[in-house]
Amino acid sequence: MKKKLMVLSGFVLSLAPVAALAADPVVVVSGCSSASGTVGYIICQFNTILSAVIPVLIVLGVLYFVWGVVSYVIADEEEAKKKGRGRMIYGIIGLAVIVAMW
Repeated sequence: MKKKLMVLSGFVLSLAPVAALAADPVVVVSGCSSASGTVGYIICQFNTILSAVIPVLIVLGVLYFVWGVVSYVIADEEEAKKKGRGRMIYGIIGLAVIVAMW
């Protein structure tokens, strides 16, 4: 059963780039109309950079959560299950923070 789970999880994770590439390409266009060097321009540039980074952070958060789920499921010892459960919790907290930033 564990071998089947490992093979299945490896197959699913190997398809992650395909799902990511299926999305529309992110085009970063600076639409900031403020003059360069002003606070409004800096905030607009920060928003542009954040818009490009957020999807990558979400993918990393989901992968960390899935890693916790797989390690929890295949663990035999209680200590390993505890680590997997912790990874799942931190993954969910991280995703909540990332989505809140978004």
